[in-house]
Amino acid sequence: MTSTQTPTAPTTAAPALPAGPTTAGPGTAALARPRLTLSRSERKLAGVAGGLAEHTGVDAVLWRVAFLALTFAGGAGFLLYGLLWLLMPQADQPR
Repeated sequence: MTSTQTPTAPTTAAPALPAGPTTAGPGTAALARPRLTLSRSERKLAGVAGGLAEHTGVDAVLWRVAFLALTFAGGAGFLLYGLLWLLMPQADQPR
């Protein structure tokens, strides 16, 4: 009896990531997101959509449309907006 071996492709492992928290290098402070707070400038009702827009970089109108769509699709948008209104802190006073 003869045994046949099937060739296997060589495997390449992904490079190991450093353990622990990574620190950003110099010059990355401009890329930091603003703190998630209720907006003082983009405010229609409570500033939730405006605050999310400032934090994520997504336009506030898109956040408002998403809340409306979730509201009409079962009421989750209304609940989520209310929870965020209660949980998001107020923005600091401008100096």
